[in-house]
Amino acid sequence: MTIALALLCWNGKVVAPGIVGGVLLLWFSGVLAWAYADGDHGRHALQRASNVAFGWGDGF
Repeated sequence: MTIALALLCWNGKVVAPGIVGGVLLLWFSGVLAWAYADGDHGRHALQRASNVAFGWGDGF
């Protein structure tokens, strides 16, 4: 994700990285809210949300 955003910025596209970053932030915020509502709190909720949102792993 970081490389894709850096390439978009390097090519002079200003709006695209903002849109992509905003979508990723919205996705992570939703997953974090889901993890918190599921009973996880603190660091464990952040780790689980990160794994589900960006690791595409067995967080469910």
